[in-house]
Amino acid sequence: MIDSNIKAVMMVHYFGQPQDIKKFQTLCNKHKILLIEDNAHGFGGNYNGNELGTYGDIGISSPRKTINIASGGVLWQKGNNLNDDITIPSFSPSILNYLNIIISNNYPSIKSILKKILQNRPKYEDYKLFREGIINDYTIDSRSKKVLQKLNIENVIKHRQKGYHQWYNFALENNLTPVFSKLHKEASPWCFPAFVKNHDESTKWFDWGWENNVHVFSWPSLPEAALQKNKELMDRWEKLVCFEIK
Repeated sequence: MIDSNIKAVMMVHYFGQPQDIKKFQTLCNKHKILLIEDNAHGFGGNYNGNELGTYGDIGISSPRKTINIASGGVLWQKGNNLNDDITIPSFSPSILNYLNIIISNNYPSIKSILKKILQNRPKYEDYKLFREGIINDYTIDSRSKKVLQKLNIENVIKHRQKGYHQWYNFALENNLTPVFSKLHKEASPWCFPAFVKNHDESTKWFDWGWENNVHVFSWPSLPEAALQKNKELMDRWEKLVCFEIK
């Protein structure tokens, strides 16, 4: 599939599980093309002792997906030649945004009660209705930056791996099929993904999560045109259920 029009390959560490990095690097070196490493799901994870997100010519990580902060992303470039003179304005979270983070971190039971009162369950089972919102371009806000600077990433990895394995055992007890037969020993997983038998069963799990104050959700945003044209892709999307690791 690689010809003169191909300038780069993107390697995605889905759910924080490292890909076969050596295979990607060998392919890109052979064809003299760039390797873009999408590590949005795996912030904090490693592979052979080195940080995920630093193996490509360009690496992207998203700490706010695993750390409860208002903003923050990581852009890495091979050779560390990034220009630090960034003119993009910093993100300014609203008071409600800060309150939501404080309540989530310190009073999760209160957040669950408020969610039930103020919200209806999102339509996770409908690809037209459950989609990620647009995030504008900002640099990280000062509070989130301080949280990351003080972060003990080793503790984060241990906590997330423990949560993943708890959901893994839960899945086996409830006839769910884990997407990965084994979690990489250095991974920092974003969530626990599993397959169910059909779309009706995935909807039941979304209902179960809502009733039990557990965030159970679908993959949020595949292109609508791709889902409509590709039956296999649609079938896989309908059977995929994600369990949050808190």
